[in-house]
Amino acid sequence: MTRHRALLIAGLVVAGTSIGARASAQVGYPPARSPYLDLEHAQELTLIGGQYHAHRDPADVGPQSGFITGLHYEWRAGGPAHLTGEIARISSDRNLIDPAKPEPARNLGTGSRPLYSATAGLGLSLTGSKSWHHIVPEIAGGLGFVSDLRSKADSGGFKFGTRFAFTWGGGVRYVPGGRWSIRADLTNRMYQLGYPQTYYLEPTGGTPVVSATQAKSFWLNNPAFTLGISRLF
Repeated sequence: MTRHRALLIAGLVVAGTSIGARASAQVGYPPARSPYLDLEHAQELTLIGGQYHAHRDPADVGPQSGFITGLHYEWRAGGPAHLTGEIARISSDRNLIDPAKPEPARNLGTGSRPLYSATAGLGLSLTGSKSWHHIVPEIAGGLGFVSDLRSKADSGGFKFGTRFAFTWGGGVRYVPGGRWSIRADLTNRMYQLGYPQTYYLEPTGGTPVVSATQAKSFWLNNPAFTLGISRLF
């Protein structure tokens, strides 16, 4: 009786092992049907275009919203992390004022003041070194500058000049295979603005441009949405 029981137990163990092996062989996707595909190329150069949204400052003399164009570069050394670099031009206007005059005489009109941006940073692919159904979601952050390439202040004493900027955001790449892909990104540029002392002085017969409680320097967030077509290599 003991011998038969031992043979029965041994048979059940063998059968269970065989079923488990078949079940584990069926876990996941066959390679030909997997939604995850290896990214074939380590570098990407993208021509981008979109809309830059500049947040208005209290005096309304800072850069305004406009169209943004540029080049975006990525290099993946391995794994989910990659280095990024971007240069861009922003078609922006600025309101010009004379703070020594009362309203509305202080308004001198609007002038074209395009901005130029250069940033470098670190990105992270949320699907690692693979795409999911040909889609690669990414997040990124970096440092750089935004400049109107002007060294002199305008007639009212305000100068944008060159501003240090923090950048962060996210995007989605569509990689169908081959040497081309497309991407969409939402990137924020945060820089600091400052007002001259003349903006706090009361002109004859008027009020100051800003109140005495307004900070002389402050940070603004300026998001941009861009679309791009990429060459992979």
